[in-house]
Amino acid sequence: MSWRMIAVIALTYTTGCGALSPSDAGKELQRKLNGQLEGDGARHAVLLVSSPKLEMNEVCVAGERAPNEPMTAQTPFLSASIGKLFVATATLALARRGELSLSDPITRWVERDALSGLPIDGGDSSLDGVTIAHLLGHRSGLPDYFVGETRDGAPNILDRIVEHPDETWSRQDLLDYATAHFAPAGSPGGQFLYSDLNYDLVGMALEGVTGRPYTQVVRDEVLEPLGLGSTWYHDVEPAPPGLEPLAHAWVEQTQVVGLASLSADQAGGGLATTTRDLEVFIRAVASGQLVARAEFERFTIDAIIPGIDYGLGLWRIRPGGVFWLLDGMPEMIGVSGALGSYVYYIEAHDAVVAGTFDQSTWAERHIEFLLSEVIPIVTRISPAE
Repeated sequence: MSWRMIAVIALTYTTGCGALSPSDAGKELQRKLNGQLEGDGARHAVLLVSSPKLEMNEVCVAGERAPNEPMTAQTPFLSASIGKLFVATATLALARRGELSLSDPITRWVERDALSGLPIDGGDSSLDGVTIAHLLGHRSGLPDYFVGETRDGAPNILDRIVEHPDETWSRQDLLDYATAHFAPAGSPGGQFLYSDLNYDLVGMALEGVTGRPYTQVVRDEVLEPLGLGSTWYHDVEPAPPGLEPLAHAWVEQTQVVGLASLSADQAGGGLATTTRDLEVFIRAVASGQLVARAEFERFTIDAIIPGIDYGLGLWRIRPGGVFWLLDGMPEMIGVSGALGSYVYYIEAHDAVVAGTFDQSTWAERHIEFLLSEVIPIVTRISPAE
């Protein structure tokens, strides 16, 4: 679907249709979600839409989490890059208490030898210019080893995960791979380039500051204070008791849940979660429960694509910036992941949308789905008097 088609569909909803009761909206959302599994669509999907203001609290599901096992509203799934916002929240919480500063160079908290050789303009001498803020905002000058192009034709990390499923990755393995196969992306503080390497280095900084694994820092600063009992780092922590098994997830046509090679997904992702936990989390971000919202909102405008801005781990979607005919749609703040996972808060309606399609072919399509199918329905909900 093109962005122009999104506009046509959105305008159909906003100008040609009337109000919906919360019950009818839930039925319409379920119908729209079911439609995404048709043809060459997704294998399964889950969609939460929750708004006390609109008297809406719906979780729609479609498809099977694994063969002959239906997806449910409680099924946990890989959150992919949604994990970056959790890491950013933990980092900003430490900064708020003065345990670190966003202006600190990464070399203050991570031994220089561990970073030596990383591809950046100016070489090792430039590493002192890479700050925590640069890393959180993807302006470090370091390349993206997860989905970026190598300088020598070697596969990127995501392709390695698929091609070598039995391969395990330590953090040092990841850094060594970046050094061996990637060219610099720029200089510290320069152009925006989304990069998992940035967040893996933030994870190392958290460990340097606290003396604890970054996974424990995120647990101490975010998961436990918010009571997120269905969210965990799937590669290093056991699943909380009582949960369903993780939903399957696909990179192109390869099912990756349970692969040893998924150990490459570290501080740039790494979390498994549920829609209900994501709702609690994004409401905490939006309300400043753990960290003042303004701390996240240091946006690079049109960073992802036109109309999608990037702050410190936080995305802002401005529909009118995506396509001018969408200008009447409300803005959203949140974050997306490469498996078609997402969580967004719509302040105009006090609404949360969260879910996943669990496959890499939906890395962009999930945003099209939200803008063309979900948000137009949300804007039409009218609770009973």
